[in-house]
Amino acid sequence: MQNNTVIESKLLSTKKVFQAKYFHVDEIVVSKEGKEFTKDLITWAPVVLIIPYTKEGDIYCEMQWRDAFGKINFEVVAGHTEPSEDLLVAAKRELKEETGLTAKTWKQIASWNVNANLRARITIFAATDLTEGESSLDEDESLALVKISLSDALNKIETGEMGAATHIAALLLFDKMKREGKI
Repeated sequence: MQNNTVIESKLLSTKKVFQAKYFHVDEIVVSKEGKEFTKDLITWAPVVLIIPYTKEGDIYCEMQWRDAFGKINFEVVAGHTEPSEDLLVAAKRELKEETGLTAKTWKQIASWNVNANLRARITIFAATDLTEGESSLDEDESLALVKISLSDALNKIETGEMGAATHIAALLLFDKMKREGKI
């Protein structure tokens, strides 16, 4: 018979062992049922994902080289937040910086943890009533802005051109909410 009791652990100590620009690693010691366990815990700066869309049903996405994948990846607009930055403020900043777009109407559609063993939160926004302008990319950014139908963007998931799970989940949720009239 399976045990259906969940035992909480108690945090005993935390020690920062690595600090980078967008994440840090803590070594934590926890106690569970009288035993002590040492674990590494990664905390990642919050990320915003933005899906800018038009009245005609098109969305703006990006194509950019990702060193982690070793290839060009098709993505929704995304970026890290600055320390203590409001998520909507970060989303508006990232949209303008990366695409040159501004939006009059914003809707937060979800906020998720990326992984059960990683402190990393993404928040997804839909943005509409768009106005085009000039982008101001970070020095290390190089991307192509793509205006595409939602169905063509969804096909990029099947072809593997969109490969980041958080971007895939955001786009699939956006599609579901559009079909249900929630956006």
